Amino acid sequence: MLATLVRVPEIDGTFLELETLVEEEADVPAALEAVRGVLHRLGIEDDDLTNELYTDAVAAAR
Repeated sequence: MLATLVRVPEIDGTFLELETLVEEEADVPAALEAVRGVLHRLGIEDDDLTNELYTDAVAAAR
């Protein structure tokens, strides 16, 4: 897994991107479960998650 902390000046807060790779599409559900497990151990719940693009968040903030 790769974790990246992101700050975008126009958006309030700090974001954590957590990524992993899979070899086959059939592996996606297990990979998502692993990612969510790491996030939960960090205290990040499902309600904290978003799939909003930074560009969309910046546009909305403007």
